Amino acid sequence: MAKILHISKYYYPYYGGIEDIAQTIVEQLKPYHTQKVICFNDKNVATTDIVDGVEVVRVATIGTLFSQPIPRNYTSTLKKILDEFRPDYIHLHLPNPVVTLSLLNLGWGSAKLYLHWHADILGQKFLYFFYKPYEKRLLLRADKVIATSRIYMEHSEVIKNFSYKSVVVPNVVKESKFALCDNDRDEIEKIRQRFGGKKILFFVGRHVAYKGIEYIIDCDKLVDEDCVFVVAGGGPLTSKLKAKSLGSNRIHFVGRLSDRELNLYLRASYLLLFPSLNRSEAFGIALAEALYCGLPAVSFDIEGSGVQWVNCNDYSGIVVENSNTEAFAKAIDKLLKDTEERDRMSLNAHKWVAEQFVADKAFGELYTIYNLPPKPTADRVNASIVLYKNDFEKVKVLVQTLRKSPIVNKIYLVDNSPVIDKRYGELEATYIFNDKNIGYGRGHNIAMRQTLTDRDAAYHIVMNADISFDPSIINNMVEYMDEHPDVGMLMPKVFYPNNKIQYLCRLLPTPLDLFGRRFLPKKVMKKRIYRLEMRYTDYNKIIEVPQLSGSFMLINTAILEKSGIFDERYFMYLEDVDLTRRVSKYAKTIFYPAVHIVHEHHRGSYSSIHLLFRHISSAIKYFCKWGFFLDPDRDAINSITLKNTLQ
Repeated sequence: MAKILHISKYYYPYYGGIEDIAQTIVEQLKPYHTQKVICFNDKNVATTDIVDGVEVVRVATIGTLFSQPIPRNYTSTLKKILDEFRPDYIHLHLPNPVVTLSLLNLGWGSAKLYLHWHADILGQKFLYFFYKPYEKRLLLRADKVIATSRIYMEHSEVIKNFSYKSVVVPNVVKESKFALCDNDRDEIEKIRQRFGGKKILFFVGRHVAYKGIEYIIDCDKLVDEDCVFVVAGGGPLTSKLKAKSLGSNRIHFVGRLSDRELNLYLRASYLLLFPSLNRSEAFGIALAEALYCGLPAVSFDIEGSGVQWVNCNDYSGIVVENSNTEAFAKAIDKLLKDTEERDRMSLNAHKWVAEQFVADKAFGELYTIYNLPPKPTADRVNASIVLYKNDFEKVKVLVQTLRKSPIVNKIYLVDNSPVIDKRYGELEATYIFNDKNIGYGRGHNIAMRQTLTDRDAAYHIVMNADISFDPSIINNMVEYMDEHPDVGMLMPKVFYPNNKIQYLCRLLPTPLDLFGRRFLPKKVMKKRIYRLEMRYTDYNKIIEVPQLSGSFMLINTAILEKSGIFDERYFMYLEDVDLTRRVSKYAKTIFYPAVHIVHEHHRGSYSSIHLLFRHISSAIKYFCKWGFFLDPDRDAINSITLKNTLQ
């Protein structure tokens, strides 16, 4: 059983759409996994309780600012849970800026991070400007993004660029919540009689601007048929809405309802009114619940919202032009007059939701990502290429070369350029635009992390964009690694375009090797460089080497899971040395001269002062991590390598 930490804004018995979904997911996974929940309390007191056998930690809050609870001691509480519970997965419901910042600050170790994307942040644009970079960092680090509908995912400016790691798990109706008891028929009739036996047009939800409740009040003057408008729920606009409805004898506010009361009101009603206006209404769980109860809906057309998916026009209800009060009122009148049409839609509504939005039918992807995935498919290879202001035509040729290999599965193009080039999106590859330069290793990590999460390839190739090769080398290298399961990383022979060899087989460097090579006269460093670059070998033998080049690395993903991916502290330079060194703890790192590539090596740090400082910075970080002059492992590894290769 895996351990899952669920992070929600609030949790049951607090009522809300996200909270309801969070609880449903916990319930569905309970038979298979050990779970814990951390959330905010709506009071200034910290509590821990048990809900349906699952521990729920509620962090005290001192109030709310811009819809965000302000907690006390949240980061320290989360850290304690991460340290003690040690989750395998973290399921974070977003938006939740405070938790995002806390999680980025703390880190989450080896746990897989799943971001459940309920909605973009569309309000508070000034504050969102400052929060957006942290949101992007979290998305880049996440293993999966869970969208509630494909429509929303494709229209979201935030997550549409992460479709390569996204799955669709729609919000679901909790069927047990809408079961009927023996005496409920009498209670339903009492509700109808409370409103004079008139047809009830029902609304339920928070009283906030994007819900469009004022359109219901405006419809009171336009709907001709005899009916009543019943508004359930509450929120900051309740008083204003009540004031606007003064003088009407058809509009009734009934406040917040319990789950049982909601079920009864839905069963007693004739239509659901769902006038939400924008993509802040990302899905509409209240809409799905009403449809499940056989209540047809009248809703506005919201471009890019999952509401379009939930309420099917002319099938489960009527969808009209957004913000068009007259069209909304006409749709209501049409269904009030035509009871046969309303009854047809009632049957369709229940059938549609029962087929699409109940756990057994909708949670397929959820069950998949939380159960042990199958072993990576043998011989399938993923590849990643990090771009920065590259020549498109050369990259196009490189992608075409990769596609000529029958065992290449996914190709990731991770673009760190300042300006997007939409032509890359037309290639047979997954294009990921970062809108800033996040570094070489971090760029490849986006792809490698996805390969490890999806478990869809036995090998992953890290490669530069400025290389060329015959596609047959991939099959050749994979065959070698298949025959030698003790090999974790393989590098081919590398030539310059003028057919001169690049001496990329190297011993682990000392500070003198790196700084002397760059700043001391060549005569002084000649013998040392000869030894460092292992030029005493003829570069025609298969040998185990402690340092391989990141220009082309074929890596066994099973070993990569153990060693970890690139260390993101290195912006550029030495990240390949660091990774090779970690891989070598679990498997051999091999130079394989039976095949070769051509690499247009530009040696950027020799021509750019900016890259020179990047190189120096990475070198300092490397030696701080592994040791400057006292590095016993380096001495032992280099000694063994020299002994084996000088024979």
